[in-house]
Amino acid sequence: VSVANVEDAHSSTRLLAQTTLRNILGTKDLHEILSDRESISGSMQVVLDEATGSWGIKVERVEIKDARLPVQLQRAMAAEAEAAREARAKVIAAEGEQKASRALREASQVITESSAALQLRYLQTLNSISAEKNSTVIF
Repeated sequence: VSVANVEDAHSSTRLLAQTTLRNILGTKDLHEILSDRESISGSMQVVLDEATGSWGIKVERVEIKDARLPVQLQRAMAAEAEAAREARAKVIAAEGEQKASRALREASQVITESSAALQLRYLQTLNSISAEKNSTVIF
């Protein structure tokens, strides 16, 4: 029996550690969990010391050795990562469309300034059409 009349101090401390771990890990991203284990351990140490100090128990060390994720959580995280990749791809595609529209606008301004440029572009288009297929172009 501990100082604060906790009957099973070992079990109570263990349950408190599990709850604290779940609470702390619930606020972190996966990359933070994997890369900042020392800071998570430090946060847990502080919380456990505050809670168990009044029981007359001192937690000497907290160490996170391994993090295992349930399969369902792994799937959810994979789906979230896929959605983020798709969103980034859409942003990149939209930026590409913007650049292409700017280039077309500039090209149209150049063609507008010179009628010979329009005729050359027309001939260039005819040339590329005839190169792709065995075609005869009549104009």
